[in-house]
Amino acid sequence: KDWMSTVPPTKVDPDKAFSEIIVPTSDTVRYTFLLDRLMLNGKHVLCVGETGTGKTLTVADKLTYHIPEEFIPIFITFSARTSANQTQDLIDSKMDKRRKGVFGPPSGQKMVISVDDVNMPMREKYFAQPPIEILRQWMDHSGWYERKPPCAYRTLMDIQFVGCMGPPGGGRNIVTNRFLRHFNFIAFAEMSDASIVRIFTSILGATLERKFAKEIVEMNNPVVQATVDMYNNIRAELLPTPAKSHYTFNLRDMARVVQGVLRAEAKEIGKDKKELLSLWLHESMRVFHDRLVNEEDKEWFKKHISDVMQANTGLEWSEVVDMERLIYGDYLVPGADPRIYSKVTNLTTLRKIVEEALDDYNSVSNAPMKLVMFLDAIEHVSRIARVIRLPLGNALLLGVGGSGRQSLTRLATAMEDYELFQIEIAKGYGKNEWRDDLKRVLMMAGAEGKDT
Repeated sequence: KDWMSTVPPTKVDPDKAFSEIIVPTSDTVRYTFLLDRLMLNGKHVLCVGETGTGKTLTVADKLTYHIPEEFIPIFITFSARTSANQTQDLIDSKMDKRRKGVFGPPSGQKMVISVDDVNMPMREKYFAQPPIEILRQWMDHSGWYERKPPCAYRTLMDIQFVGCMGPPGGGRNIVTNRFLRHFNFIAFAEMSDASIVRIFTSILGATLERKFAKEIVEMNNPVVQATVDMYNNIRAELLPTPAKSHYTFNLRDMARVVQGVLRAEAKEIGKDKKELLSLWLHESMRVFHDRLVNEEDKEWFKKHISDVMQANTGLEWSEVVDMERLIYGDYLVPGADPRIYSKVTNLTTLRKIVEEALDDYNSVSNAPMKLVMFLDAIEHVSRIARVIRLPLGNALLLGVGGSGRQSLTRLATAMEDYELFQIEIAKGYGKNEWRDDLKRVLMMAGAEGKDT
């Protein structure tokens, strides 16, 4: 019996946030079944796998939506700076007093604590990871000591853990076997190409079928297959080296390409396949090409993406791209609502739009910027604006001093009608100042509702 036959057919909702869409594959159905059986039998579970294999998403979906009512989920994410005290305080704050010295969730219920990135906490002088040691103390002795005198012992009942972690390396550490011995392991393998194609054709197909002409809907499979081929070849050819340590590509990069294609507008594309492919090329360039550090790698990528497109769609680069620069943006009509993500067809007009945006910024800013908007700078502004507009979009700008990272970020933020919050790192800037800055930015974004 096939695993997929055990779940109802999935219909993807195109209106749902991209990061929340889950498409079951035979792998995820299998993992969820094992997770369910182990949890219901009171076992601790540890999900292990590479970045982008769906560990966090599978666990979060299971604990949030598909769990008996007597279970209460709590979500904790470890980082390099997580301390044992923070971990202890967070778990203690969720507990009710049962009797003297004994704490737990409300009577008749069980608490499932999901710990993401279990192996991220930094090692201390003697190579232990304090947040892991405090959890290990509970697993070995069913409790821990309060830190306030008289330091009474707190026994914690009816708790079980579900952890997620990636293999050691890239900031993740080796975890002691004294902690791991308490867990049942589920290994999340790298997804097969068939699973990846199924996921992304379901997501892209749902949007294309709702908004686009039949000719465009037919491009669903070729576009996803081309993305998968490109991703596999990049991972095989562009390997990380000491000079290119950031050449680490995972499934999230591929998801960003598809997420970019989902921003397509039916009016802009009409029935022209080349317009959809042009957008796909642009998103692939932004996700992969912008990360490359030398001309040799960039030329290889351009040739490779052209070959992949030719193999899957029968069209070459020169047939799809008819301009010197391939640029898309949603700032071409200032003040438009909703903003339309469209292709730049006239570079002279684009320069005028960006220069007008710069004049507008200078007229209201206390620190006006005197910038000459040449094509490379305009392209950088466009790249930053694209990332700002994407949900959960983050960018790391690399460049020598004076290359315009701050100025162009300010301009792109103004063009997208966002508020800019900048942290000034000066002598004496420490953890407390960082926390105060974080509070201020969260108040701006969360309490005042400003796009920041």
